[in-house]
Amino acid sequence: MSAEIERCLPAGLRDGFTLIEVIGALVVFSVGVLMVMRAGSSLTTQTRYSGARSELVVLANERVDSIEATPLDSIVPGTASDTLTVQGWAYLRTVTVTRLTPILGRVEVSFAPVGDVGPSYEVTSYTSAVW
Repeated sequence: MSAEIERCLPAGLRDGFTLIEVIGALVVFSVGVLMVMRAGSSLTTQTRYSGARSELVVLANERVDSIEATPLDSIVPGTASDTLTVQGWAYLRTVTVTRLTPILGRVEVSFAPVGDVGPSYEVTSYTSAVW
């Protein structure tokens, strides 16, 4: 279209976008990009928590299995604690062995994050003497 004809047309019939339409589109696009970035950050955190929790499950089950493999008469009831690091987070591991009856014992293993950062995990199992 020639410039003279375009100038004579009403604003609704001209080609292109108005400034307000471009600004509106940029705002909508920016909000969408920010939402995607926030979702990505959240997924990264959840993946890290899941990895740490999986490692805690393995460590707790290994400890329970080693206690269950020991004869009940050789296990001394009580509580033991130590600190270890899993995926960059410090954890307090507490192992509690309780003798419920002469032939039954309870084993509790818990992992609590030091400083309240990271997932926690707790498992309870029972072991028995041969009778």
